[in-house]
Amino acid sequence: MNILPIFQTLQDSPVKDLVQNRIYEDVAPHKTKFPYVIWQLIGGVPEHNLDCPPQIDHLTFQLVVYDTQATRASTTRKAISAVLDPLCTITNIHPNYYERIGDTDVFGRGFDANWWFDR
Repeated sequence: MNILPIFQTLQDSPVKDLVQNRIYEDVAPHKTKFPYVIWQLIGGVPEHNLDCPPQIDHLTFQLVVYDTQATRASTTRKAISAVLDPLCTITNIHPNYYERIGDTDVFGRGFDANWWFDR
């Protein structure tokens, strides 16, 4: 199976100006500065063929931007989708997420996507 190149793809794009290197797989370190991005693999299958081994892996992932400013979280999600959309297929925009942690409002903006890789 292939490994999703989310971190490297976003680091080599204008998104780096928005989140620096705060792009994490599965979970962010405790007390990470906002905004930051979390992505996780939520599924994947090799695309099998009858006449040969799989030539393509189909991976499904979820990505969420967390920020203390709702508008900035939405703007960052839009910038990320502009970078990733030519490489994968965004299938679902998440409902807006809100949580209050202590005195801090945290907003989440995300999406699900499918990415196909040649083996």
